[in-house]
Amino acid sequence: MEAKEHWFLPGFLVLAMVIAQGTTSKCNFSPQCYKKTEKATTYTCEWMTSGSMKNATYELFYKRSNSTESRTLLGSDKKSYIFVNDDIVLGKVLVDLWVVAYTGNWSCQSLNTSVRLNESVKYETPQNVSMSRSLSNLTLSWVNKKGVKEYMPEDVVLEVKFRRLEDTSGIWNTTETEVKQAMVTLENLQNQSVYQLQVRQRSKRVKHPLWSDWTPILDVPTEIQNPTEVNWTVEDFNNGTRLLKLTWGTPPYPVSMGQVNYNLSLHIWPCLLKQKNFNNIPTTEFSVYVTYSAVSGSIVAFNKVGKSSLTHILVPEKHLTYPSKSWPDDKLIPRNYTLDLKISCLEWYKLTDGETRPAKVNISITKHGTVNKKLRAIRQKMDKYVRYYYLVHKQTDGNPQTKEMRLMYKKEGAPSKAPENFTGPFVNVTTNSAMLHWKPIPVPDQRGFLTHYEVRYTRSENYEDLIEEKKCHNISASKTEYLVQNLTPESRYKIHLAGATAAGSGPWTTIHIMTKPQPKSIIGWMLAGIIVLIAILITICLFIIKRHKSKIFPPIPRPMVAESENYRARTQDMYEMKEEVHELQIHDKSSQDPNPEEATLLEVCEDADEKSLGDSSTPDEVSDMLSPDYKGQVLSLETTDPSQGEIDCEVTMLMYRNGLVFDMKADSTEDVGTPL
Repeated sequence: MEAKEHWFLPGFLVLAMVIAQGTTSKCNFSPQCYKKTEKATTYTCEWMTSGSMKNATYELFYKRSNSTESRTLLGSDKKSYIFVNDDIVLGKVLVDLWVVAYTGNWSCQSLNTSVRLNESVKYETPQNVSMSRSLSNLTLSWVNKKGVKEYMPEDVVLEVKFRRLEDTSGIWNTTETEVKQAMVTLENLQNQSVYQLQVRQRSKRVKHPLWSDWTPILDVPTEIQNPTEVNWTVEDFNNGTRLLKLTWGTPPYPVSMGQVNYNLSLHIWPCLLKQKNFNNIPTTEFSVYVTYSAVSGSIVAFNKVGKSSLTHILVPEKHLTYPSKSWPDDKLIPRNYTLDLKISCLEWYKLTDGETRPAKVNISITKHGTVNKKLRAIRQKMDKYVRYYYLVHKQTDGNPQTKEMRLMYKKEGAPSKAPENFTGPFVNVTTNSAMLHWKPIPVPDQRGFLTHYEVRYTRSENYEDLIEEKKCHNISASKTEYLVQNLTPESRYKIHLAGATAAGSGPWTTIHIMTKPQPKSIIGWMLAGIIVLIAILITICLFIIKRHKSKIFPPIPRPMVAESENYRARTQDMYEMKEEVHELQIHDKSSQDPNPEEATLLEVCEDADEKSLGDSSTPDEVSDMLSPDYKGQVLSLETTDPSQGEIDCEVTMLMYRNGLVFDMKADSTEDVGTPL
């Protein structure tokens, strides 16, 4: 009985423990243990987990392979990895590793992994991969994490997979190669194509190396071949400060794939020789406050595969033509600021060609003392008859500001040269004027501030004998041409030109001209004008006469002839006929018998009392008025016997022309038989 009790108690306890722990099943994962470098003394054991085991607790066990020894716990954690020190595990011995996961009353055991831990190395994923693209080659370089790269060898095995972004198939090309110094070059890529790639690495010094994880997918744009084109504008606030605005264009798509940034360097504070850098500008515009001094700098664009060539920026100083002063002695120091201006600087330099700022300028910082002391020291170094530019700068409310700026000479002199290109081919001469042209005197030869040009000209014979006195004109210094007027045609002139400063006039340059004569064809043009005028007057007169012809030349009255019925009957169907004029002869009946083929005799006797025609003596055919039917007839006058009594008869001649009958009276004894 005691023996049964002794067996029952331990069995019951084991059964209770099993029930309390619940059932243990198999997990579908296995641990993977490795060192991160060949020289590392710590192992990392990791495994995959699922979402249902998010809150599980993991225990890592090991034991020698093919051994009956009990398992050894290496560590426990809720994370999916455990770090194991090398002094615990025999690195050169083949061991079995597994994981047991607990969650609530349920647990599972992973598959076993057999490994010699010192032969398993897994590098970190390549970090900070940089790319450089040139033509069809792409060079990749990277760094490893701190604390790891010191123990990694220089030579590793690298695998790169890449594809063209435009390739819709999505197939990756893979290349594996041994590299040194964390750098590899891919060749024979298409220049204008965008690529995507991933990189991983593994050791080549251990027996069972593991591949590192892949890097994220990296976009590879094309290289930037053209420099950045920069445009600039300045806004002058007229208080010694300007706002400088820089803008530039965005590169095209293959270049801008990913991101294009810009590094900008500007020398905006003249009191410091060092330029100020503005790095990683993601936009295409930039604004900054500057002084009236020149601003120099550079800009470069860069993307993932390289950078563009350097673009230099030069914003000139504010153009100044005034105030312009001479500085003959120390007492005439020009200034527009307080004498105790401190923490400022003086910028001054000699204009190399009278206008251009040299590459190197003089900077004098006035931390101690006054500006006047600096100016006196500057004047001692200045040369006579040479143009200088000086500016005084100061920081105001954090912005650079120019307090004073001037062009100046230590001492002025007359110009050393005459105006250039004052020659004949540039002179446009007419009969009474000449247009003069010239080029300005170079600033270094002005030796002072040019105030005006002087023009003198005289009329002469053979360019020597003076006919008229000299005439002088002053022309603005900004002009390079002048029109000389009121000259005499076909005359010789001497014209002189010189520049002048406050110190006097410089050398003269002279040209000789000959004005053009009056055109000889002017008389011909005058005659032609007169002829045209006469023609116009004649045309006007003819037009007036035509308009008022009836008043100037009244028409001949048409005789009133009554139409007979026979005539109207005969002329109803008459067509228009052209009438002819025939001769009318008068015959004396007493001396000659009438020819029947000749015209009919018509006796017309004018009675003194009645003055009418006798009806009884007139034939019926003649009673009707003459008509066109009577063309070609010969009319004759019949006279009565003189024995019947004396009757004063007048011989009447009738002419028929164009439908009109004209009465022409003549003496019966005169011009008988004479044709009309």
